[in-house]
Amino acid sequence: MLLARQNPYVSGEVALFDTLVRAGEEKASVTLPHALHGFLVDCLVEHLRDPEITHDVLALGFLRAVELSGEKGNVVLKRVGDEALLLAGLFPERALRLRVSVRYFRQMGQSAYGNLSAKLIAGGKPERSHFYNTLARQFELLEKVLGAVRATPESEWDAFRRFRAQLQ
Repeated sequence: MLLARQNPYVSGEVALFDTLVRAGEEKASVTLPHALHGFLVDCLVEHLRDPEITHDVLALGFLRAVELSGEKGNVVLKRVGDEALLLAGLFPERALRLRVSVRYFRQMGQSAYGNLSAKLIAGGKPERSHFYNTLARQFELLEKVLGAVRATPESEWDAFRRFRAQLQ
């Protein structure tokens, strides 16, 4: 999603996050496919004003999605996948506070997107299913791009905590 800096048809939030994702791609030496780049921008915009994202319990959301049928379950699975992606990429130190590894966020996100893909294929929506299957498979790449845009550590202790979070 290549957007002009000043476009009256594009919100400032979209342009800002487009620039942020492009910077992450550059720092991570990654070029995301157009669809994944756009998804990442949309995900950031969608959850911009969502303070609950860092407090939701992913496993409970995942279980709730399994209980819900139809589009409601699909929406919850997407939300769990999005939350896991943002936590893994932007807030990996949150894993330390929860006493889980960053791998937990990654696996929950991949599982959520993978299950959403399976539900969509069963519901006769192969195009959408393929997209979410791609998200599940490329989760680590998206996580890497988000991780690259994080601020540099303020101290040696902060650098150590980030390093430790990445090891887990």
